[in-house]
Amino acid sequence: MATAPRSVSIPLPESSDVPSEGSSTTMQDIAEQAGVSLSTVSRALHDNPRIGVRTRDRIHRIAADLGYRPNPMVAALMKQLRTNRPVAPVCNLAWLDFYEDPEAWKQSAVQRGFYAGALARARARNYSLERIQVCAPGMTPSRLNHILESRGIRAVLMSWMRDSDGISSCLPFDLNRFAVISVGTRYQRPDLSYASDDQYISSCLAIRRLWELGYRRIGYVGEPGIERIVENRFSAGYLTTLTIELGGTTLPPLFTFDDVDVVEWWHRFRPDAILTSNRLVLRNLRQHGIRVPEDVGLAHLNIEDCADYAPAELAGIKQDNERVGEGAVDFLISQISTNAVGPPEIPRGVLTPSLWVEGPTVRQVTVAASDQSP
Repeated sequence: MATAPRSVSIPLPESSDVPSEGSSTTMQDIAEQAGVSLSTVSRALHDNPRIGVRTRDRIHRIAADLGYRPNPMVAALMKQLRTNRPVAPVCNLAWLDFYEDPEAWKQSAVQRGFYAGALARARARNYSLERIQVCAPGMTPSRLNHILESRGIRAVLMSWMRDSDGISSCLPFDLNRFAVISVGTRYQRPDLSYASDDQYISSCLAIRRLWELGYRRIGYVGEPGIERIVENRFSAGYLTTLTIELGGTTLPPLFTFDDVDVVEWWHRFRPDAILTSNRLVLRNLRQHGIRVPEDVGLAHLNIEDCADYAPAELAGIKQDNERVGEGAVDFLISQISTNAVGPPEIPRGVLTPSLWVEGPTVRQVTVAASDQSP
């Protein structure tokens, strides 16, 4: 008869011999200098009473002289393992919220998706994610740095900060103390790594789909603020795909919030379809009697973020914002695992593709023989 396997208890070391970031000294170095065993050093640094006071004091002095600093993340994990408690997060992540109204981000489908994806992935990987209101009353850069450090936060996620204009040196915390990944946008001077939807490829995809539907006079209307955030990658996809890939002709792109500008531009150039990042274009056209899709087809580059209209009422690009948030957390954790803090020497980006969604703002149109692609 088979017997049940016995439970075997494996003793854990007092601490892991992993130095803190910025320190190359290990406990093995201290042991060699002191002429004692590694376990004696570990117990002495934890002030274990099994080690004599004189020995403890001598080992502490040697550790200080050598510049030894224990890794706080490893120390926290070892403490939990020694006490047989469930492993809780040993490193906190922060999401910096730059909105003045702490509820404003919830009005944006993009921001909701980013945060939901990031929060779910952080929890799945046993990290906590704390949202911190940067514009809270009384918040200053020094206070923000203090909050981050006092809460054990070593890594930061953040989206667009309006007042920074994409310049990372304007951010109100010390970049050199944290691992940092921006979400949905890219910061420069100095360059930071980022996770985002692939805006250029999204625009290329939308132009191809409009072309397949038979549209040939495709125009572009951009929202100035969004174009600045994405560094004109939406409009770049429009221009290159239409001219280089498809051999079509572009119309002069329009970048505006003004509904009169949009209507005048349409009457002047008579596009048969419009690709847009502007949340108000569909409303503007219909308010001025221009029928969509009968008079002009319309594809939006973010169907979840169009004023007054639900995604089902639009054709265009559905950004996978939750996947972007998930990718940002995975990227950030990889930075933590290598103790990478501050602006990277070689910044990298994680880009998530989007999907084309058919909708009632476009239709199949007849293409004249002279307009057929080669």
